[in-house]
Amino acid sequence: MGAWGTGIFENDDVQDWKEELLESEGFVFIEETLESVIEEEDYIEVDIASNAIGAMEVLAALQGKPGEELKNESSYVEGLNEWIETHKGHGKSLLPLAKKAIKKIKKDSELKELWEESENYKDWLKIIKDLKKRL
Repeated sequence: MGAWGTGIFENDDVQDWKEELLESEGFVFIEETLESVIEEEDYIEVDIASNAIGAMEVLAALQGKPGEELKNESSYVEGLNEWIETHKGHGKSLLPLAKKAIKKIKKDSELKELWEESENYKDWLKIIKDLKKRL
């Protein structure tokens, strides 16, 4: 059974992305994830958008501004807090890229459209707005 919820790490795509991050040194991987959104000229597919939002959450946490999922150590973020603690304070140079990517995802993406069609769109939008503010 797949995972799907309003939390940033509550879907299968970003869970797979998280596992790759934990096995990597991280910053090239995070940058490539964000670039995949920026380089997309047309429509941003759901997996690309989900992964980029996960990357943004990690970047915010690295700057000392984690979201609720990380603060509460939900099962979806298992292993991330340790990785973040190891790399704390790094990744600041990627924040402008993250801000461009979140704006693009919020404006026109399959992920946004899927949430708009659900009864939880306002909850998802609140999470995205909070993430944008923490970046």
